[in-house]
Amino acid sequence: MAFRAYRSDRRLRRRRWLLIVVSLIAVISMIAYLASRQTERRGTVEFFAAADEASDSYVRASAELNVALASIGIIERQDLERRLQNVTDAAAEAESLLDLDVPSTIGESYGTMTAAAASWADGIADVNMTIMAIMDGVLVEGATDLLQAALDLLRVGDVSYSLFLATLETVPDGIDVSAFSPVMLINPDVQDPLLYDAQSLVLRIQTSYDLSPHHDVAVNGMIVPEPVGESGGIPVVPFAASLEVAAVVTNLGNQDEAVVDVVLDVFSIDTGETLTDSERLIDLLAGASTTVTFSDVGIEPGGLYQVTVAVTIADDIGPDNDVWDITFIWRDES
Repeated sequence: MAFRAYRSDRRLRRRRWLLIVVSLIAVISMIAYLASRQTERRGTVEFFAAADEASDSYVRASAELNVALASIGIIERQDLERRLQNVTDAAAEAESLLDLDVPSTIGESYGTMTAAAASWADGIADVNMTIMAIMDGVLVEGATDLLQAALDLLRVGDVSYSLFLATLETVPDGIDVSAFSPVMLINPDVQDPLLYDAQSLVLRIQTSYDLSPHHDVAVNGMIVPEPVGESGGIPVVPFAASLEVAAVVTNLGNQDEAVVDVVLDVFSIDTGETLTDSERLIDLLAGASTTVTFSDVGIEPGGLYQVTVAVTIADDIGPDNDVWDITFIWRDES
């Protein structure tokens, strides 16, 4: 009898342990399920918040692209490049916001939104590249077809975004998606019906003088000490321990200049000797100025000199402003 009671107690303990294990599994499963649902909801909220912010960036990109294309033939090349870069930056910012892990329950929304972002990014990059190539004159044959293909990529993005908006009707309850607005980079409501017409755009770019590449640098200068008077109509520089020449080089063109050579010649009218020095400027941006200083020029006071500073670049369209010179008397100590 004692043996049977022992076996009965053991079975009871086993049942209790089994019940405990089953209960723990149920609790753990419930916790995992709730955690999964919470993670899923958090991922959903994060995606739609990011998509909303990205949409705002695309609204800015659309407006900037509209203005950029409308201004072709009116604004300077640098301004057009800046506006197109603004479009690129806004699209890149928007696309980076969408780099998220999302739950499968919103896969359709994620897929259509990221498809729109990818198509817009490719289209904007191709529009920029094609317009730059047309402005530089390296793309003539086939320009219309290439630009048309780039604009079509933007239209594909527009369609994908409209599909994304349609998916918002199936978003789980409790997720606010009311803030999304329509976005179209090829806006059909613009006043100019030819604004996004590839052939018209190519013609406007090719016939715009301000958009074609212009290389033009200019130089102006001064000597230190500066002249303080004249003698026989020639400027007189007061005595000093040394003389320096400051050359202000300005890029008047609409192209950045990778290399600008600056050459100083100091000719002694008394002796016939010439002293030469040079500097090389790297990456002088369009519209920018910089000063090149030639210090301790190796000439002596008490003579008549001519100083010439010349700047050189390839394809300079304005050679008349490439040279600055001055003839002066440098008084000696007496």
